[in-house]
Amino acid sequence: MAGSKPTKERPDQYVFLDLPEIRSRYISFENEQQVRVNLSLPAIHCSSCIYLLENLHKLDANILRVQVHFARKEAAIVFSPDYKLSELALLLNYIGYPPDFSRNEETKKKQDRTFLFQLGIAGFAFGSIMLWSTPDYFGLGQDNAQFRNFTAVLSFIVSLPVLLFSARAYFISAYKALRSKSINLDVPITLGIIALYTQSTLQIFSWQGAGYMDSFAGFIFFLLIGKWFQNLTYASLSFDRDFSSFFPVAIQRLRADYSKEIIPVEQLQIGDTIEVRNEEIIPCDSELLSDETFIDYSFVTGEALPVLLKKGALVYAGGQVQGLACRLQVKASTNRSHLTQLWNETKDKTPKNQLIRYQDRLSRYFLLILILIASVSAIAWYFIDPSSVFRVVVAILIVACPCALALSAPFTLGNAMRVFGKAGLYLKNTSVVEALTSIDTIVLDKTGTLTDPTSYQITVAHFNLTDQEFSVFVNMARQATHPLSKALALAHQTIPLLDLVSLEEIKGQGMRAQFEGETYLLGSAAFIGEPHLAKGSELYLKTQNKSAHLIFASSWRTTAIEKIVQGYGASNCYVLSGDHNQDQEALLQLGFQEGHLYFELSPQQKAEQIQQLQMAGKQVLYIGDGLNDVGALGTAEIGLALSEDMFRFTPSSDGILEAKSLGHLIQFMGLGRFAKRVLQICLAFSLSYNIFGLSIAISGQLTPLIAAVLMPISSITIVLLSTLLIQTKYRRTFKS
Repeated sequence: MAGSKPTKERPDQYVFLDLPEIRSRYISFENEQQVRVNLSLPAIHCSSCIYLLENLHKLDANILRVQVHFARKEAAIVFSPDYKLSELALLLNYIGYPPDFSRNEETKKKQDRTFLFQLGIAGFAFGSIMLWSTPDYFGLGQDNAQFRNFTAVLSFIVSLPVLLFSARAYFISAYKALRSKSINLDVPITLGIIALYTQSTLQIFSWQGAGYMDSFAGFIFFLLIGKWFQNLTYASLSFDRDFSSFFPVAIQRLRADYSKEIIPVEQLQIGDTIEVRNEEIIPCDSELLSDETFIDYSFVTGEALPVLLKKGALVYAGGQVQGLACRLQVKASTNRSHLTQLWNETKDKTPKNQLIRYQDRLSRYFLLILILIASVSAIAWYFIDPSSVFRVVVAILIVACPCALALSAPFTLGNAMRVFGKAGLYLKNTSVVEALTSIDTIVLDKTGTLTDPTSYQITVAHFNLTDQEFSVFVNMARQATHPLSKALALAHQTIPLLDLVSLEEIKGQGMRAQFEGETYLLGSAAFIGEPHLAKGSELYLKTQNKSAHLIFASSWRTTAIEKIVQGYGASNCYVLSGDHNQDQEALLQLGFQEGHLYFELSPQQKAEQIQQLQMAGKQVLYIGDGLNDVGALGTAEIGLALSEDMFRFTPSSDGILEAKSLGHLIQFMGLGRFAKRVLQICLAFSLSYNIFGLSIAISGQLTPLIAAVLMPISSITIVLLSTLLIQTKYRRTFKS
């Protein structure tokens, strides 16, 4: 069994990792349910490596999930707390991906230099052997047998470092795959290398010429070029999928005199003191300086309940402050790419898209079918022309390499994610791209989504608070997440800061805090225990026996609303709101249908309403401000969080939509459908190329060298085709 603990490796090889002081260096998060580590795995080199590692949980149940970062050759691994880090390292080593715990740039540079040396040696050997074989190309080799034999031996000598050094990664990868009872893309490639080199060596030492040593060296050379190109491809995708622009770009740092300054998070240094406010994400591992705070780790673990931490506790990057602002001391350098990785790893509720499942099945059976075809062809050619068996088999194994097939989905959908990002929509992963194409119903939150939270007209309907009491409420509103509270804070920016105590926010209801021994309530009428005084967007304030009632007149995102309703059809658009129905007439005038407007809904009722639509067969896209809509965002097939605040970030969604891009929603969905068609085209091209190449190779008309040239060309064609089509569509959609 591949997942059993290794017995052939030294069992004490990684025991040093179980020492607490060493183990803590590699743990990025830990609680009672899971442990997360980020490990450098230099042996990662192709898409099959990604597939094997990301399915590691099938080999060992203690491993919960794995996500590979191809460009950095790293893997984020989440495993059970009962599982030792040393056992994880042994398993990775056993399947062929030994972790590199040095984690320094010098190691990465050394790896890069090694690859360049491998490429250079293969290129030198390819050019030299072709030069020495020139007389044979023109049929002149028979005139001087001694010279031909001499150059053949030279070709063999030059080919040895190519076999032992340049091609060694493919041998190791194939061996490790077979040892772990799996098959990856390197297995047929290695078979081709062995067949080609064996045949050529036999010809050289039977004094029949250099055989196909030029093809062998060229094959390795073009393989490495393809690998270099694939590295660039995945590096490009990784960069374009980086959502760091939407993570906290600035943070409040406290000076020695306790005054505050806003700085970019990259400028934080170990030992700095920072203040993180309600709903803001902690950008780096820190020590809690405040007496206590609630931290929501749903971004990291998926668990919804916040954790109470006391002074001196270690707070991991990615936690979200709930309630009163807290002070922290930085213990590790800020790494927004780590936050991006956490975003990518949050559990995806949408099923893996059909085209990727189809491609995975094709890739899996492709290798088995390829070996079967090569075997049958070898038998057939043995009876037709025994001397051509090796040449035909090698050509089949080379030309049918499924690299283009493996690149189709990640690069096509990755390109789509790139152009979405340029236009203001940041999706969690490629599965969401295709999921967009199945959406038939759009559901929108009202407050903060259809309305602009930066432009409310506030009317005071009832007021008997002192200036200091009102200042307390404004300070509470500054740390609130609801758009009305934020609007109140924005309208009174000149009110001085106050030190509140025991601040608590109940999503969808209101906030509670204490100041100078008095309790203050801010929120809905039901939350503070008062009867409704009006039917509208309203906010209630209460302390002791004093209260205030504020009415907010909505400012609509008229242009965006009209584009959505007209573009998708009013019968397919719904509005869910927690406010009263005073805006119903305005929404009807904007194009919505009366039966599709729902008011006075709690966050739970919003989720239940979406479930009812799903039970009716609807595929729902929900857009909310990400604050009181967590349940709805998680229930819908796709949940998009609308964002206008660079300090706050809500990860419980399938994507982030910039508020200014709301009007492009219909174009985004059309671009998603186009990306699906492009992927179908790329898959069809990959299969057509393999069928065409195989038919020529089986007929014996294709040499291994030409096959080796065609293989990277097919991958390059996929990349160019995908990029050209999607970029053209993007320019026509958003730039015209």
